[in-house]
Amino acid sequence: MTIQTPSPIDLIIVGAGMYVCGKGTGNYGTILPTAFEAYRKGLLHTIHLTAATRKSADLAKIKADELAELTKIKPDIRFYPKKNDDPKAYLTAVDKATHPCAAIISVPDNLHFKITKDFIERKIHVQVVKPLVSTVKENNDLIELKNKHNVYGCVEYHKRFDETNLKLLDIIRQGTLGKLVHFRINYSQRKLIPTTVFRHWVETTNIFQYLGVHYVDLIHFLTGAKPKRVMSIGMKKYLTDKGIDTYDTIQTLIEWESTENKDIFVSSHLSSWIDPDVTTAMSDQRIEAIGTKGRYRSDQKSRGVTLVTDENGCEEINPYFCQFYHDLNDRAMRIKGYGPKSVIQFLKDSADIISGEKTPSDLLGLRATFESSICVSTILEASEKSLMQNNIWVRIG
Repeated sequence: MTIQTPSPIDLIIVGAGMYVCGKGTGNYGTILPTAFEAYRKGLLHTIHLTAATRKSADLAKIKADELAELTKIKPDIRFYPKKNDDPKAYLTAVDKATHPCAAIISVPDNLHFKITKDFIERKIHVQVVKPLVSTVKENNDLIELKNKHNVYGCVEYHKRFDETNLKLLDIIRQGTLGKLVHFRINYSQRKLIPTTVFRHWVETTNIFQYLGVHYVDLIHFLTGAKPKRVMSIGMKKYLTDKGIDTYDTIQTLIEWESTENKDIFVSSHLSSWIDPDVTTAMSDQRIEAIGTKGRYRSDQKSRGVTLVTDENGCEEINPYFCQFYHDLNDRAMRIKGYGPKSVIQFLKDSADIISGEKTPSDLLGLRATFESSICVSTILEASEKSLMQNNIWVRIG
């Protein structure tokens, strides 16, 4: 029996920052290396990488040339803007594409709605790097628009693909922990993120919206529960002293209600981006789930791999998120991990829709759809309201 595979599609990447290609670091990010791997797998025809400035596009091309040497493949990849700076260079890429397209958006949070809307109106399937948007209205508007144009939309919540979290999903569904009582999450990053890497847009977001949102989505993914009320407390000390008007830390409490039996549990989230730059990993992250019959604890920074060198000191490496490994022929490097899995799945899903094998309504289940993001948008909106109104509890209708 011959198994037919969908024809290669064009991919438009919007953004040329740290998560796309490792801008500002010695690494290559996640999205661009994964696009190379998707090209190797025959999923992609042409990669269109778009930035807002010519300088960013040129820097992305340097990263791409280095990736071509590392992976020993040379995809058809084009960079925009070609000449002058152009915040709408992604629309030029749409015009230049010669095959049906999918798009991945990795830009500052405040730009998500407009760019996503532009793609949906052109009937292009889209994946947005978290969060989708920060308000329920914008979330609902995008759902309505994608349904109108029969487009698939999802959010790049890669923690749904981490086996340690999938194991927790299974444990919760089996009832091993009993009735859920409390989730405890600590998630923090180095000071260089707000002070250097995202300095030009850091004041348009906050640490809970940018980082803590991962585990908000994860708890909804693990339990299917809906939020009842939210309270957040923010601290401003270090960053304001540096002339940056945003919170150092945000502590958030969320009361959840099970959709099955109306059972109540709570999650507490400590989100921060003022860790010392000499910490052993870019992200320090832990999750603990407590129930009436047991406890599950996962240290998602300390994965048991430590590297100590004269140049970089002590590093704790996560070999499961996004790393390069030698291929079986020992001729090239290939990207693997739960980060790339999230992107590859979106490209496969988009190709299946374009080929007619599936429809957008078929792609539900455990995927992070725009519909599942309503829960996240609701909590982000409530958290912001709590911060602005002296840390009150905000009830959710």
